[in-house]
Amino acid sequence: MTISTQTSSTLGSNPLSSMQIDHVCLNVSNYEETLQWYQEKLDATIDREWTFDVFPDMKLAYLQVYGFRIEIIASTQSRSGMPEAKDLGEGLRTSGIGHFCFRVDDVDAVLAELNRRGVPTFVELGSYPGPGIRLCLVKDNNGNLIEFVTPLKDSAQ
Repeated sequence: MTISTQTSSTLGSNPLSSMQIDHVCLNVSNYEETLQWYQEKLDATIDREWTFDVFPDMKLAYLQVYGFRIEIIASTQSRSGMPEAKDLGEGLRTSGIGHFCFRVDDVDAVLAELNRRGVPTFVELGSYPGPGIRLCLVKDNNGNLIEFVTPLKDSAQ
């Protein structure tokens, strides 16, 4: 397998080079409760809310979490999707988007604050030299996995 690297000379001529992650989308059945959870637990603010005339059963919102945008979509006709992970191994082996991740300055302090706010730990703090990170995971009120990472001090970023 050949791994290519992006350089400034290839990026400038490539229209894809302007790509950036805009948001992650969570489909939920409990709109108000989810907005409240993200506001109370992760300090999210509601950027905007809207509906679509063609989908009267849906409510949508963009949440801002310290510069990261999360789209919440709720429907009265929601269907279950991925099964909720019972442990990390099951979560890593399930097809689909398994989690989203926030890089933070101090993952230990972040987890302590989340625990103080009533968010239980799903995966305990641990340091992983392979990827060069210290991490933990929690679940939101719908069972979605949220990872928090801090680069290890002696790892290249």
